[in-house]
Amino acid sequence: MTKKDKKSKVTTVITKEGESIKVFEDLDSFELYIKNETEDDDFDHVRCRLKYIPPFVLHESHEDPERIKDSVNSHSRKFVRHLHQHVEKHLLKDITDRLQIPTLKFKDKSKVETPDNIVWRYNEHAQYHSREFDIHVSVQCHHDSAMVDVDYLTEPTRPAVQTPVATSVAAA
Repeated sequence: MTKKDKKSKVTTVITKEGESIKVFEDLDSFELYIKNETEDDDFDHVRCRLKYIPPFVLHESHEDPERIKDSVNSHSRKFVRHLHQHVEKHLLKDITDRLQIPTLKFKDKSKVETPDNIVWRYNEHAQYHSREFDIHVSVQCHHDSAMVDVDYLTEPTRPAVQTPVATSVAAA
């Protein structure tokens, strides 16, 4: 890789609702962004995406994306198995480390499989600096390429609605 390839590639996309989302093209920039947002105390309202080729796929192709086989996609059981291991053992662990919350386990998880893609969803409730928030991580692989999409969202936990307590006013 040349020096120019090392430059982080980040774009900002505006959704129909007017929300701006940062889209990263490499894992290191994505993790650094999460770490910086945590240090800036903006950890409880972050929305970003990552579109990347997993490291194990690049390693097999000798770090050359042009040499990735066409069969490396969601229809390959080997790719799906390795991707799931990468997500659970590396990606989620790295997110936990960047957030500086060692108790984060992502126990609420699900998998949805269709002919076109596979989506893993991980959700967790967390508390950091006395602020409660929910973390949602969605990982999607497709039937036509080795490219993986990660959607990362944190949002503050909505406090329970307090019912007003009736107080009696003493007559004068």
